[in-house]
Amino acid sequence: MDLVAQIKLIDARLLSAVTTAFPDPLTDEEKVAVNAYLVLAHACIEEFLEDTFLEHVQRLIDLMDRPLVPREVAGLFLAFGTIIPEKKRIPYAKRERAGVANVALTLYKASTIDMNHGVKPAKVRTLAEGAGVSWPEFESALAAQLADLDTLGAKRGEAGHLGPLTMKATKLSRRDYPDNVRGWVHDARDAGLAIRTYLDDRVAGQCRCLVAFDASV
Repeated sequence: MDLVAQIKLIDARLLSAVTTAFPDPLTDEEKVAVNAYLVLAHACIEEFLEDTFLEHVQRLIDLMDRPLVPREVAGLFLAFGTIIPEKKRIPYAKRERAGVANVALTLYKASTIDMNHGVKPAKVRTLAEGAGVSWPEFESALAAQLADLDTLGAKRGEAGHLGPLTMKATKLSRRDYPDNVRGWVHDARDAGLAIRTYLDDRVAGQCRCLVAFDASV
């Protein structure tokens, strides 16, 4: 099930029962439903981002044996150089690209993907830089989307770490109605989709240029 469908299903299961309208505060049951929606939708977006970067890395590895490769492949191997610890390195003369890629991919999964816990920009930066993505270019192109992820991350922080009926919350209240919460989630969902499109377009565009260049020589 794709990201849009997953969030739509969670919405239907949890927010459809919320009937309180402005200016009345949500009931206890409705507050629980809203918080649960935030936590589960956030989890879907977090997983989507992790899968997006992992698939991007695998795609670049699959391209590495071409005569001409996208710039991102070089960036990936520079990033891999920082991932592989000294004890796992082999003498230069015995290194093979496929072997380096397999070791680094395993380490990227373990040290970056599996250790990721959120959708805030700092978390996305770790995923991106581990995949060799130029963060200044990425951040410049997706500044608005990263801001939307930051908003959802902050809201989920309270929904995920405090009880739904707590009096300690400062970012969530009983006047955060379904439309408010859907807005945060949908903006973050669209941000995740935009990140995937950005990575796809960069690689596809460079591959087209490389094919054209190869045909001209």
